[in-house]
Amino acid sequence: MTTKRSEWAKETKLNHPVQIDLQEGNRPLIQPVYHSAKFALSDQSSYWDQFVYGRISNPTTRQLEFTLAEMQERQDCIVLSSGISAVTGTFLGLLNAGDHIITFRELYKPTRLFIQDILKRLNITHTILCLSDLDRLESSIIKDRTKLIHFESPSNPNLEIADISRILEIAHSHNVLVSMDGTFAGLHQHTSFPVDIMIHSLTKFGNGHGDVIAGSIAGNIDIIKRIRETTSYLGAHLDPQAAYLIQRGLKTYHLRYERQVASAFKVAKFLETHPHIKIVRYPGLEMHHNHQLAKKQMQDMGAIVSFEVDHELFKNADEFCHRLKLIQFAASLGSTESIICPSLPFFGTDLSLSDREEMGINPYSVRLSVGLENPEDLIRDLEEALTV
Repeated sequence: MTTKRSEWAKETKLNHPVQIDLQEGNRPLIQPVYHSAKFALSDQSSYWDQFVYGRISNPTTRQLEFTLAEMQERQDCIVLSSGISAVTGTFLGLLNAGDHIITFRELYKPTRLFIQDILKRLNITHTILCLSDLDRLESSIIKDRTKLIHFESPSNPNLEIADISRILEIAHSHNVLVSMDGTFAGLHQHTSFPVDIMIHSLTKFGNGHGDVIAGSIAGNIDIIKRIRETTSYLGAHLDPQAAYLIQRGLKTYHLRYERQVASAFKVAKFLETHPHIKIVRYPGLEMHHNHQLAKKQMQDMGAIVSFEVDHELFKNADEFCHRLKLIQFAASLGSTESIICPSLPFFGTDLSLSDREEMGINPYSVRLSVGLENPEDLIRDLEEALTV
């Protein structure tokens, strides 16, 4: 076989295009997207110190992992194909048959179901507590079997605030790892707490534009290595184009988040005094029962507002959501546009009636994610929908 390109057939040339090498210092300001699924291996180092195969790692996704680890003040990070894959990848990477996990009912519904169904099939037992009742946490730890405590703060959908310091103190005194889903709070919050595994749905505030589904897991090098060994076999890797879009979205992350939080507070204050709103749940309001704890733990109070509409004015939350014109009736959150959805069908159908009543999830409760629209326009839309 000739090594002279000029002597290759046209089919060969098309499959081996000319390589473009940059001169030293002549770098792109925006990192290129590496769409290649495989990489030629150098003889200058071992296989596993290089990029080998896209399911294992890729330069574009690796740049995003470095960015997210730095944002969260952690040593390393994994990016995956969804937020739930980050949650389940953490569980499967750290737990074995016979192990025990403790979590809380105030949890994202798919996470709750995975623990109760899939982990149970793998002979991994669980205890589910109430987030506001941590007195039972220590007594629920089973010596040599409890390996992980998992929680959310603020929780989905009604924004309960976990006492993070107390959870960590109890868990670490028994050498139990702690994983936290901080999606509702955002990537920049809770970073000073020694949480072992920080999980985020990048679909939400990380990407911020509603056009990518992704998740991340951040922690120390040893823990992330353990989880990565499992997630690489699950095939839940993130596409490099999606990683690029998230990396681009992160450039405006702080600007977006600051605006969304300010607008969410204005919306929450409006709803707080409206006669057709039964209750408003937003940790930035003094009336929120966890307001002081939220102030202690969080720099910003978030862009999610949960509330309950008048039972007599509306047949159910769906009717109210459909009356809105500017705010869109849709799933997800954290995007540039404001989104609303009923709480019960999306987040509470697996719960017992007593749990739903205690948690404030009923046919009239909704979850609102505040976007980048002018807050006065959002308030006007809500006011018109609440007008008889």
